[in-house]
Amino acid sequence: MAMIRPTELTAGMCVGLLGRRVSGPRWTGRTLSWVDTERGRVQLGRMTSLGPRHIATLVLDGRVVGAVPAEGGWVVGGDPVFLRRDGRVAPLDLPASDGIWCDPAGRLWLGTEHGLHRVDLGGRVRTVLDGPTGGLAWSPDTRTMYRVSDGGLIAHEFDLANGTTGRARPLVSAARGVAVDVDGFAWVAGGNTVRRVDHTGVAYTIVRLTDAVAVDCCFAGPTLLITSADGTVHACAPGTTGAPAVRWTGLPRWGKTGAPAFP
Repeated sequence: MAMIRPTELTAGMCVGLLGRRVSGPRWTGRTLSWVDTERGRVQLGRMTSLGPRHIATLVLDGRVVGAVPAEGGWVVGGDPVFLRRDGRVAPLDLPASDGIWCDPAGRLWLGTEHGLHRVDLGGRVRTVLDGPTGGLAWSPDTRTMYRVSDGGLIAHEFDLANGTTGRARPLVSAARGVAVDVDGFAWVAGGNTVRRVDHTGVAYTIVRLTDAVAVDCCFAGPTLLITSADGTVHACAPGTTGAPAVRWTGLPRWGKTGAPAFP
């Protein structure tokens, strides 16, 4: 069998994402959001031909680890609240978390020190997997959930209808973050690289960072945004794209949050 020689790319510094320690960028197809974990802020921007452009800052009082888009605002992880576009907040009856994601069905997933938890659309929180989770992403066909754990990147069989996982197989031994492109390849952040790997873990593309450690990545159209351990952001155009972030769909029918009506 012929050996695959990965394409090598270099990511440059991206200055459009304001913040002392940038984390968790998410792109909805129109709006780019990210959090400044050091100052407790959700930042908003747009993607332009010159890269990301900052347009607004929303300040929070509690701990902020990520923000998932929702109709009318964002669900903020850390000390959980619903953040409206006008900056008002409403507490959510959810566990404090170290990570927050949304699956293709619009359900929230929360990562804590001891487990990975699914928030059903009715509001019930269920523990799905044990141990900490550093990142989550789903394949385009929704049949695979990629999870960054202490053991690296793990691919779990996934049942979208029920939100349950099945057989697990390791893909990459060391990983800090993960994104998936429209072709189903996983982009794995770790060390000073982000690697595009197939379902067997073979790398087809390697994006290198200069003097930085990659901890997460996100597609904003054809741009791959890479956050680093020192809070800076790097970017490159890898020749593919990712699907926009899925919005959380649980709030309108969930009466326990006490959140105000949508604008």
